[in-house]
Amino acid sequence: MLVAAPLLLAGLGRIPFDDPGEGMHAEIARELAVSRDPFALTLNGVRYVDKPPLLYVLIALASAVAGPSEATARAVSAAAAAVAVGATAWLGAHLLGWRGGLVAGIALLTGTGFYAYGRYVRPEALFVAALAGGFALCLVGIRERRRGLCVAGLAAFGVASLAKDPLGALLPPLAIGLALALAGRVRPLGAWLPWPGVVLCLLIGFGWWIAAEVSTPGFGWYTAIDNHVLNVARARRFADEDVPLTALQFLAVALAWTGPWVVAAGVAVWSLVRRRSWRDPDEVAWTALALWALSVLVVTALSPFRLSHYGLPASFGIALLAARAWEVDCGRRLAVVHAAVFAVIGLGMALAWTGGGPRLYAAIIDTVDAAAQ
Repeated sequence: MLVAAPLLLAGLGRIPFDDPGEGMHAEIARELAVSRDPFALTLNGVRYVDKPPLLYVLIALASAVAGPSEATARAVSAAAAAVAVGATAWLGAHLLGWRGGLVAGIALLTGTGFYAYGRYVRPEALFVAALAGGFALCLVGIRERRRGLCVAGLAAFGVASLAKDPLGALLPPLAIGLALALAGRVRPLGAWLPWPGVVLCLLIGFGWWIAAEVSTPGFGWYTAIDNHVLNVARARRFADEDVPLTALQFLAVALAWTGPWVVAAGVAVWSLVRRRSWRDPDEVAWTALALWALSVLVVTALSPFRLSHYGLPASFGIALLAARAWEVDCGRRLAVVHAAVFAVIGLGMALAWTGGGPRLYAAIIDTVDAAAQ
């Protein structure tokens, strides 16, 4: 975290807000600071029901201390990104030793998509931080038989729901439970799913959503049905400005944002599959991380609706799997692969820029930024 923080915080206020991408979220936080009602968020005075309040509460608090500015608003995402890097490195150190933890943290920090959203006013960095922290606490708790860590991890998954989406409270325990079931260690449930943790997860993760439904009748239907079920079916009742990527575009962006670490992560997954490691109780953590990363990418690619940042929740899993490949499988060969990938990328970018920089920039924007389509 000490290494990541200066890199994430440097120059946060040098450019104005990207509007509406950042500006709308900063305005919601400003109006929250005036109303002081996190159960009735507004944008230009109109009820806003698309996102839960954690980002806006934190920006409002930061602005009360440091004053409202681009740097203050972005610092919330930067701090969350630093927490995600710290959680990833901490889990990597427990699984692979200090060097593996360092590699995992560096792999996450240097992912271009993660770094960009770690300096951008959106809930994604908070969401990834809560997920990474939850996985780290739960997996170390399971590995070391420390129920207290599992309780804290489940609470962190509840925070993920409060940061962005209630699926953040439901799907991670499912991935961990499936990994335990494959290894024959799902029982006793209390060892990895202690009831105090379940209660905290539900209270933190769904308490605000229930209160928001009471404050704004119809909010629950909008969130659960229109914004999830009908969104996936491409049959929303309410208009949506987002234009989905194709499956190929989504995978290209997701892999590019984590490259070249995704190559090493692929090597680690192949090694786990080849050795049928899901049967080994000592490999539960790696099975859970592989299941999580693959499910995020594959399920999103198969969904009819997908945006570029939908792959970010897999980023810390990819970073940890990459660190495993470097430490356990074939680090020297991967160093050659990384060097070759960087060389190809650098040469390709240089040739493309000299042959038509504006056209290259337009192509990148069209591929990465769904709103530009």
